[in-house]
Amino acid sequence: MIISQYIVGFVIFSFFGWVWESFYCMMNTGKWENRGFLFGPYCPIYGLAVMIAYFIFTAGLFPVTTSSSPLTVFLICMFGSAIIEYITSYILEKKYHARWWDYSKLPFNIKGRIALPISIAFGLAGIVVVRYLLPLLQSYKPHGPSLVIEGLSLFFVFIMSTDFGITLASLSEITNRLNEVENEFGDRVQWAYDRIGESKMELQDQVESYSEYIKMRVNEAASHMSFREARLMHKVKFTAPNKGFIAKKLEGLVKGRKNDRK
Repeated sequence: MIISQYIVGFVIFSFFGWVWESFYCMMNTGKWENRGFLFGPYCPIYGLAVMIAYFIFTAGLFPVTTSSSPLTVFLICMFGSAIIEYITSYILEKKYHARWWDYSKLPFNIKGRIALPISIAFGLAGIVVVRYLLPLLQSYKPHGPSLVIEGLSLFFVFIMSTDFGITLASLSEITNRLNEVENEFGDRVQWAYDRIGESKMELQDQVESYSEYIKMRVNEAASHMSFREARLMHKVKFTAPNKGFIAKKLEGLVKGRKNDRK
C-alpha cells in the first residue's frame, strides 16, 4: 500500500514536471511542445527528484517542520536538482550522443548541462514542494479500498514501462539510421581525400556526385522514419557533429513532408 502511494506520487509529480517543461518551452518558442524523455505527458526526472526529496526530508536526515529554515531546504533542493540534472544529461549524452536540454546560452552554466538560474528556480520550487506539497502526500489517507490505489499504481507502472520500451527502441532505430548515413559520409570523405591529386575538373565532378548521393541517402532515411522517430528527433539535439548535421537534414525533410500533407 505504501509503495503504491509512492508510485502514484511519483507519476503525479512527473506530470507536473511535464506541464512546467512544456509551458516553459511555450513561453520561449511561442508554441506548445511535448517535452520530456518519453512520449507520454510526464517527465520522470521530476518525479524522481521529488521522491528523493521526500525520503530526505521525512526519513530523519533533514526533517522539516514549520520552524525549519527555508534556506536549508532551498540549498539542498538547489544542489540536489543540479546533481540529478548533470548526471542524467551526462548519461543520456554518452549513451545516445544527444541532449534533451541545453543551457549553453544561460549564464553560469556548466557544459550546458546545468545553469545557476535554473538551479535557483528548482531550489525555490523545492521550498514549496517540501514545506507544502509533501506534507499533503504524507498525510493523505485514501478512503476507498487499498486495491484501488494498488491497481492504479500497477496501471501507471505498465504505461510508463511500455513508454520506456518504445522510446528506447525508437532511439536505437534513430541512432542506427544516423550511424549508417554517417559511416557512408565518412567513407565518401575518405574516398575524396584519397583523390586530391586528380584534376580539378574531375575532382569537382566527384564532389558533386558525392553531394547528390548524400542527399539521396538522407531522403531515403527520412522516408523510412516512423511518426514516433520523427517526434523524438524534434525533442533531442545530437552533439556529434556529423550526426547533428544529418539529424537536422532529416528533421527538415520530415517537417516538409508533414506540411505537404496538410
